[in-house]
Order: sequence, then structure tokens, then C-alpha cells
Amino acid sequence: MTRADTLDLPAPRRGRWPTLLILATAAVAIAAGASPSIAHSLPRFFFPTVAVIGAVAATIGLVRALRRLARGERPRQTSDLLRLGMLLTAFVLLAVLPLVRLVGMLTAPSTGSPYILAGFGAWIGGEGYPHPSRHRGLDIKGAVGTDVLAAAGGRVAVARDHGDLCGLIVAIVHDPHGYRTVYCHSATLHVTAGDEVRRGQRIATLGTTGQRAWPGYEHVHLELQRGTDRNAVEDPKPRLVGCFVPGASYPTDRLVLTYPVACRERDR
Repeated sequence: MTRADTLDLPAPRRGRWPTLLILATAAVAIAAGASPSIAHSLPRFFFPTVAVIGAVAATIGLVRALRRLARGERPRQTSDLLRLGMLLTAFVLLAVLPLVRLVGMLTAPSTGSPYILAGFGAWIGGEGYPHPSRHRGLDIKGAVGTDVLAAAGGRVAVARDHGDLCGLIVAIVHDPHGYRTVYCHSATLHVTAGDEVRRGQRIATLGTTGQRAWPGYEHVHLELQRGTDRNAVEDPKPRLVGCFVPGASYPTDRLVLTYPVACRERDR
């Protein structure tokens, strides 16, 4: 027996590649979410692919850790407990939440009102991943190239490339109610500042400018702001009265909104 055989040597450390891959995935996601230039410089399938890799790594790492626990192996160091907690958190954030969002989208009715991917005040974005701040409006799903409609009549205050995560933006002032609606991520604009628009009029086409949506998750970001203070936002949903119907009458004593995209076929 050698001297080394008599020593109480620690067991070899197990592979840490799932943890490292999860950290790399998080770094890429943060960079993409903070920079439109990064998001638009890469193929649209790049970030979904990275997210899937992160989800697989989190799942494999968690399964391995749970199997070791099932065999009676207990964490021996604080770092092992932290790593287990990180794997569990990553599994929820990278696999469970996005899967729940995908299932909800796939099982939504195929007709009727447009599907809302992310609601006002939500901490979860359109694709099902956490955001560092609460959502300022509604992400309303639609196909790229479809018409973006004015949610109410008013005057166009802004119609340009905002150069940030909003992308091509339209803002409409709704007098005398003291509100304005904001529409983000358009592909093309069909109004200019100063134009008077009617409810249901085409103001843009739906796109992925700014914070680039994943394939299948394209949407209009709709905000409702009080006055000209961009930080004074309200939930647009309580004011929504359905999809725009030509010839229908709408209240004028208060601001009511229609969806900024048309209803899905056969149920308008």
C-alpha cells in the first residue's frame, strides 16, 4: 500500500460544465436584452438556440444533482448547496417558465381577440423569461407585416426610429382625454408627426425592431401614458373594448381603446 492510499483524499470534483454553460447563457441573454445593436446583428434563431442550450444544461445539471441525492450523496460544502440552488433556479427560469408561456400560446383559441404575450407590470417577458424591470405595457401578438392600427383617434406626436429597445415607434395623443398611446417594434411606419388619425387606421406594420422578438413571438408593444410623461404609464387593458369594427360607435366621453391589430379570423 502506498502512502497515497492511506490518505483521506477528497473525491474527484464532478464536471461543472452545466453551471458554466448556464452562466454563459445568462450573459448572452443580458447582453441581447440591453442592446438592440447586438440583437439585430445576429441571426434571429441565435438567441432561441442559446436559450434551448441553457435549458438543456440546467435540466441535465439538476437531474444529475438529484440522482446523487437519491443515492445518498449529501452536499459536503456550502458551494455544493449553492450550486444545487443555482441549478434549480436556472431550471425554473430557463425551462419551466418559457415552456409554460409556449404551452399557453399554443393552446390559446385560434379566433377572437389577439393573444397577449406579456401583461402590464409583468416581470416575465413575451418569450417567458424574467425581465429586470416591470413591463410598461402590453405585448400583443401578431404576424410580421400585418397592419398596426390606431387604438383610438388622435394626433400623431412621434413617428420615427427611436433608436432604443422600442425600435420604430408611433405615439398618438388623444385629446381631450390627456393620454397618449405608444406602439413599438414596427417594421414600417405609415404616418408622420402631425397627422390626424382615426381609430382603426393603419399607422404601421408589425415588425421586430428594437428588442428583437423571437420567431413566433412577434408582437406590438402598446403603452398608455398620461400626458407627456413617459414614466406615467397605466395598464391599457381595462380600457380595451375589443377589436376595431368599421362602422361601430365608441364612447367619446372617456378614452376607450381597441386592439392595435385585427381580431383573428371568423370572430370579429
